Amino acid sequence: MKLCAINLKQKKVLFNSGLNTVLGTNEGDNSIGKSSFLLIVDFVFGGTTYAKSEDIIKNIGEHSIKFAFKFSNKMHYFCRSVNHLNEVYLCDENYNNIEKISLKEYCQWIGEQYDFLSPYTTFRKEISRYIRVYGKNNANEKLPLHAFPQEKMNDAVCELLKIFNYYEPIHNILEISNKSIESLKTYKSAQKYKFVSKISKKEYENNIKEIKKIDTELNNLTNKLDQGLIDVEAVISEEAIEIKNNLSRARRMRSKAKMKKDRYDENKTYKFSPVTFDFEELMDFFPNANLKKLEEIEMFHKSISKIFQKEIKSELKKIEQEIMDYDSSISEYENRLRELIKNPNLSKKILKRHNELKSRKDELEMKNDAYNKLIELKNNESIDKKRVSNMKNQQLSILSSKINIEMNRLNNIIYKEENNAPILSFSKNNYSFVTPENTGTGIAYKGLVIFDISVLNLTNLPIIVHDSFILKQISDKAFEKILELYIKSEKQVIIAIDKKNSYTDETQKILDESVILNLGSNGNELFGKSWG
Repeated sequence: MKLCAINLKQKKVLFNSGLNTVLGTNEGDNSIGKSSFLLIVDFVFGGTTYAKSEDIIKNIGEHSIKFAFKFSNKMHYFCRSVNHLNEVYLCDENYNNIEKISLKEYCQWIGEQYDFLSPYTTFRKEISRYIRVYGKNNANEKLPLHAFPQEKMNDAVCELLKIFNYYEPIHNILEISNKSIESLKTYKSAQKYKFVSKISKKEYENNIKEIKKIDTELNNLTNKLDQGLIDVEAVISEEAIEIKNNLSRARRMRSKAKMKKDRYDENKTYKFSPVTFDFEELMDFFPNANLKKLEEIEMFHKSISKIFQKEIKSELKKIEQEIMDYDSSISEYENRLRELIKNPNLSKKILKRHNELKSRKDELEMKNDAYNKLIELKNNESIDKKRVSNMKNQQLSILSSKINIEMNRLNNIIYKEENNAPILSFSKNNYSFVTPENTGTGIAYKGLVIFDISVLNLTNLPIIVHDSFILKQISDKAFEKILELYIKSEKQVIIAIDKKNSYTDETQKILDESVILNLGSNGNELFGKSWG
């Protein structure tokens, strides 16, 4: 890979096929452009963080990055502007624009060249995780699978499965599971809008009981119809008996009502204390009698008599209505009995009953079928989810074993079994990354680096990038061994580091041999100036 940028202090940067070092000062000067250069590398591989850096755009303005790749001994030239993030230009060897393509097309092309494509993810989504530069927020030593802090655990885990080509079996089952989920969702919507019946378990069980009763009655009717054993006269007699019983009962009740009416008729003219003599004559025999008091008593009796007669008339009215109701019922029963005798062809009634029962049974069975379908869809959804979970657990078990074995191997090269290797483990939609019995910052970042190198060694991942803030946390002795691991990977590794003279002679030698860009202060910054 080759980088060219008009604004850079060093106009051209040529990369090695293995380790590539961006070297800072021995004093560890900041704001000289180490991280910015690594963000340019990320930009070349389809990233956007560099172009969204406010300090760079403010101080450098609109500019383009020109770069080239060599695949199969052939050079390919490109240009990408910070102001047009979704476009990449194919160029000639002098970086004259030839053809504009989309960023998506460019990433697809470069992924094909590196043989680093998956049908289930994108080149950019995968490679971005392993370009760990200050500002990208993807270098959490406890969450090495995350591309950004807010990424869901499950998504980060799935991306790791994809880069190792362990995702396909999960994807195949997941497609079936998603169809089950969608089918259940659609069916519930149909029930919600009453296109399909919705009943409870209790209703379902009650329907089964009613269906059994209907089946019993249907069988009896069918057998009689099939065998020609319908006894019409018996049916007539049976129904006639019922009507006659009701008719007799109505007549008895009417007779009782009439008897009651007669008694009221007798009493409706009854009067309390009828006056049969004149009070004047009474005075001849009882001169001292209280005539006024007697008159008051007589008036009271007359009042009571009027109330009594009013109540009798009211009750008579009720009884007369009751008699009329009985007359109506008697008339109806008599008419039904006459009709029954006139129409002996009751097979139509049997058939009608048969149809009623069959319709009711069909209705109940349709409701129960809807209930059974819902249960079936729920079971399918549950089973498919379990299948996805089981397959995912199986693939993650293989994957974690593979990665942990490689990390243990690399860790032993660094420490000769003096320190524990990091361990990657998975649980349901989650993962943990720890170094047992050691929680130090240096060990944690060492674990992050070992993880990246393991992925680099075990997959078609073409490149890893580690910024200085990751490497400076690691002990000098361990860092020297890590540099050797970078070189042995035989893939492009790009790092930024400073304070070279603080390391061992062997480490300094490796850094000097792999340096592609020296940065410093006083005009030797990446862009020839500092604004920090």
